[in-house]
Amino acid sequence: MVATGVERVMPHSIDAEQAVLGAMMIDREATAQVTTMLEPDDFYFEHHRIIYEIIRKLYERGASTDMVTVVEELRRLNLLDSIGGALYIGTLIESCPATVSAIDYARIVMEKSILRKLINAASSIANWAYEQHEDADTIIDRAEAAILGIGQRRLGCRYEPLQGLLKDAWERIERHYSLGGVLTGLSTGFRLLDYWTGGLQPSELIVVAARPGVGKTSFALCIALNVALREKQVVVIFSLEMSKQELIQRMLCTYALVNLHQMRRTSIQDEDLERLARACEDLYNAPIYIVDSADLSPFEIRSLSRRLKAERGLGLVIVDYLQLVRPPRKADTRAQEVAEVARSLKLLARELNVPVMALSQLSRAVEHRPGRRPILADLRDSGAIEAEADVVIFLHKEEDEERTGRGRSKKEKPEETKEQQEVVDIEVFIAKQRSGPTTRFTMKFDKRYTRFADVAPDMEISPQP
Repeated sequence: MVATGVERVMPHSIDAEQAVLGAMMIDREATAQVTTMLEPDDFYFEHHRIIYEIIRKLYERGASTDMVTVVEELRRLNLLDSIGGALYIGTLIESCPATVSAIDYARIVMEKSILRKLINAASSIANWAYEQHEDADTIIDRAEAAILGIGQRRLGCRYEPLQGLLKDAWERIERHYSLGGVLTGLSTGFRLLDYWTGGLQPSELIVVAARPGVGKTSFALCIALNVALREKQVVVIFSLEMSKQELIQRMLCTYALVNLHQMRRTSIQDEDLERLARACEDLYNAPIYIVDSADLSPFEIRSLSRRLKAERGLGLVIVDYLQLVRPPRKADTRAQEVAEVARSLKLLARELNVPVMALSQLSRAVEHRPGRRPILADLRDSGAIEAEADVVIFLHKEEDEERTGRGRSKKEKPEETKEQQEVVDIEVFIAKQRSGPTTRFTMKFDKRYTRFADVAPDMEISPQP
């Protein structure tokens, strides 16, 4: 197997390939370890691929993987001569210096395999560019997918002994204890939300879901502003629904306490203009980055997030919203496509070790339920969203009939001023939390400024069983 146009041999190590195969036939424990790391095509030589596949199949069947069994299986399949005969199998046994080093040999084989895949991917990318059958954006997408697919192998799968994991866990416990009640994650800026969640935790997927018009985007933007301005952490917002101009307008009005509707109607007052000018100054250096595109794939979200983390650091990723993300490939059902997107966002959170907040729509089923209070089954298009999420937060605006049910009819309801009508109660329902309780509490949403805020300290809190 020779490299592309120039006469260069592709990266490989015959010694490592022979040693790892020999170790697998000597020590069954080595077989168990290596089969979790390598695939047949990780081997450079075709006869080594065949031998590895035979050993792996024998192991999966629970059969012995020693030299005698491997030779007999190769003979049964008429493959013995093609790999060099029984004599070559004996050579593999002799070429293994130490079975305890099987993992090290396997890592060398994998490293060379990754290098070969990178060379092939680079060659393919060059061909796509030369042929010009697709536009540049499509080629970039394909190139990123090809490289990221190879990079995923670097992460690998491995088991870790309990001793090391316990040590890490104890260090975290001691660190949390020393903080004395200080948040372990990023502060959202909302007192009760921070209290119940401990803040936005690294590597977690947080899903925020609500019916249209309840304030999902406003909720996320309030958190983004707090993380960027108070926590001094970089935030990236992937907006698939709103343009960057719309998001900036909302952020300015939220921060400056200027009526968004009036600003859009160009009917703002002089004092509003002054507040907006101060807001522009305060937000000018805020570490918030916005990607507005109606056609984003998980690959693009991952690629841009990785680049931003490498260049600037990264504290929080926000995706608005999950169902608009283009699935990585066409699936049989919409539910499967959304499941792939949810899984990709969860993997992103784990890979970058940052919280990922994904906004989500609700299914129409909630519209037909009395009170319209959402439940986990209402997450639109896929139960996989619930499965992948570490935290699920529902935002729910109480309807008149709910208030009526608590003993006050619409007729008995006292007259509200125009200003009071603009400020509504939003129930925040933490419906799922892997590392904490479920609970409900109330926040205020001021529609004029698209701004969420905590309510009075004596608000009612009702933990759910």
